[in-house]
Amino acid sequence: MENKPRIVIANRSCWDVYSRNETWLAEQPAQFDSDPSFHLMSSEEFESVLQGADGAVGPWGEITNEQMEKCDTLKVISFASSGFDNIDLDSATKHGIVVTNAPVVELSEAVADLTIGFMLATVRKIPQHHRQICDGDYSRGLDTTIWRKTLGIIGLGAIGRAVARRAAGFEMRLLATEPFPDESFVATHQIELVDLDTLLKQSDFVSLHVRLTPETKFMIGNRELDLMQPSAIIVNTARQDLIDEKALAEALVAGRVAGAGLDDPPHDPDSPLLNRANVVLMPHQGNRTFVACDAMLRQGVLNALAVLQGERPQTVLNPEVYDGALRAGRPAGS
Repeated sequence: MENKPRIVIANRSCWDVYSRNETWLAEQPAQFDSDPSFHLMSSEEFESVLQGADGAVGPWGEITNEQMEKCDTLKVISFASSGFDNIDLDSATKHGIVVTNAPVVELSEAVADLTIGFMLATVRKIPQHHRQICDGDYSRGLDTTIWRKTLGIIGLGAIGRAVARRAAGFEMRLLATEPFPDESFVATHQIELVDLDTLLKQSDFVSLHVRLTPETKFMIGNRELDLMQPSAIIVNTARQDLIDEKALAEALVAGRVAGAGLDDPPHDPDSPLLNRANVVLMPHQGNRTFVACDAMLRQGVLNALAVLQGERPQTVLNPEVYDGALRAGRPAGS
């Protein structure tokens, strides 16, 4: 009997749709090891799960050089997500491990939906009115709209472009900052490319769609918040630490910024961001829809299988790994 490669599925969102995809997974040429208890394990305990595995679908927390060194059968780490900021890519390359991600269209569309949802929920005070009615308060006030307002999009990758397409339906003026813009898309959607300071000064809504790197960490701090209009709303459905949490809380309390929609709970359990009428919070829910998680699981598995079968996926995050010794078989012609 042919020995099938063993793939550990360690991504929490994948666990939530695992049973929906069991029939499809059973058809794949691999054996899968997946259990929600993995996230309760210590790093050392999870390393024992990875021992003998050929591939892993993650992320599962910080992926370190030590883990990759100890788990010497691991040939591929496949992110069932677009983000990959918690892995040491240089170490993966050193150990001959191919790293891939799954920026599936379903993910981008789900996050873009939530971005617009945050804008509407914040400016129309939807959660606030819901709570008031539950408390027996049926009073009504006045709020504003997103129609024909100015939206500043920081980052015009797949998600940023999906947000722009939705915003066009609200006849919004679109500003964006993007170092490598798709010129055709920009022209089609009449997007004005500007620098960050100009975007912050002119936008009624600011939405972040960039990766977290050492350069982008806290890219929105006191200086940037002070550039924004006091009536402006900031939305972050990307990585939490793109915004300095303390600086944002101070700006909101002082009325220097009108509101925020944040797809993460605050780091500080006593943060002033909590229980504020002008702040809408969610628990990093952006891509967590059935259709997106199904697609991310399947693409993550297919990428891992491709590497194990001596093929090269389209979304290799450390292409320089193919210049050295691979733990997996080398693709034909390389």
